[in-house]
Amino acid sequence: MIDLEDLIQRAIDPASVKLEGTLTNPPSFGVYVIDTDDGTHYRFGSHPVRLQELEDKFGGAELEYLFLSREDAAAMTAALNRPEAD
Repeated sequence: MIDLEDLIQRAIDPASVKLEGTLTNPPSFGVYVIDTDDGTHYRFGSHPVRLQELEDKFGGAELEYLFLSREDAAAMTAALNRPEAD
């Protein structure tokens, strides 16, 4: 089972990376929240390129978490998109 608190602790401050061209140094991976007609969804990808793609496609997106590990971003996205237990 994924420990959300552990993942949250691994998230980094966006100010800790430097924009170089279209990517960051060191490379970083964002978890983004988007609101659609069928609810709130989360996506991830290379920051900030993926943010721009989501803004273009959905008209808006917001950075929720930033990670140095693609695997951490993917795990957080999967956990956030998981339906809540009743």
